Amino acid sequence: MIGRLVEDVARVGAAQEPDGGLRADAAGEAARAALPALAEEAARIAEGLGARTYGEALVADTRDWLARGADGRPDFSRSRDALRAPEDERPFFFFGPLRLANGGRVGYRFECFLALREEPGDAPYRALYAGFPHPKNICQSAHLIAGSPGLTRGNNIVFFPENIAAPDVPDKQLYALFFFNKFKAIYETITIPSWDRVGRPEALVASRGADARDVYEARCVWGYLHDYFHHRGPRSFDEHIGVKTRWFTGLLEELKVDLQSFRVCRAGGVPHGAMVAEFILFDRTMRYPGEPDWSRNFDSGTGLLLLAYLAEAGAIGVSSTGRLDVDLLAVEAAGARFAAEVEALERLPDADYLEAAEAMVRRYLPAPGPGEIRFGVPEILRGSLFHDLVGRAPTIAFSLDEGALGEKLRPQARRLAA
Repeated sequence: MIGRLVEDVARVGAAQEPDGGLRADAAGEAARAALPALAEEAARIAEGLGARTYGEALVADTRDWLARGADGRPDFSRSRDALRAPEDERPFFFFGPLRLANGGRVGYRFECFLALREEPGDAPYRALYAGFPHPKNICQSAHLIAGSPGLTRGNNIVFFPENIAAPDVPDKQLYALFFFNKFKAIYETITIPSWDRVGRPEALVASRGADARDVYEARCVWGYLHDYFHHRGPRSFDEHIGVKTRWFTGLLEELKVDLQSFRVCRAGGVPHGAMVAEFILFDRTMRYPGEPDWSRNFDSGTGLLLLAYLAEAGAIGVSSTGRLDVDLLAVEAAGARFAAEVEALERLPDADYLEAAEAMVRRYLPAPGPGEIRFGVPEILRGSLFHDLVGRAPTIAFSLDEGALGEKLRPQARRLAA
């Protein structure tokens, strides 16, 4: 459905500077000439999927940016604000300049993608939603169906409105799409092999060899609980987004909600709970620090911070040969202490909260050294086998696996992928 558009968008993206502006060369001029027709095609696709207003905004944003010369950061705030989250079992289409987390590149590039939302809805999941009610939930679990290279050739699994090129960020996040069908290939290609190389393989059991459907549903559980805990505690994320998206407070927030989710999964009664707990612990620590831009990558920072905290707490040990081991019960206890310590900081006035958050992070995540940008590798990990993995994770090429989809949605996915 979007195959030709994907190819053309990739050529535009290749002609962009990191700020999103088009270069003043032949490739940049070709992109300027091509963009009006591409925006019109994107608008036709959007209208065909019931998003006419979004399509009209895409055409207007593209036209106005080109009229300004298209040599600086694009402003696609109109189309960003016209986007609406898809209903369950409905498709979602995007076209525009986007910054990707863990996408293997820096800056804004034109991207497009087509996704299909699917929330697990069987009885165990309905029980989960009832036990952890989340009326503020604005997250959508989805399958990536097709997309441009930033989506299909990188480890990025998230789409946030604040990552669309614009002069401002939204006052309120209205949607957050997660491509959880990408997770299986990433986990089995990066996370598990990384742990097996540097840790005791027997510590990772429940998440090995799971089928695509179970992995998708389990990853949805992690996403749901993660966002549920974002909206709990002294400072609900949606009500304090300005202070909680700062660098140091953000690192603590991400780990706090992950460790709270980990403890819930370990306690039992959560669908695929043991698998989800392993996802949280091992993906956070083994995959994210491997990103090529690790020393400025937010998620890499969370992984290194968590490893250092757990090592200090005795939940992760480093043997004389440099191999890691983990005590899951000790991780639970350390997670409870971490969450309590962070929530104590959240009760402080803003200025004190920001200062205390930086101090807490710096206890575990050192300031950058030569060639590093925001932070370095914690000293406790420098003598471990893990140190050799930092910044060296491969990039995964995406291919659609129908096995991750519920049977009801497979015919629709085939039509969208055609």
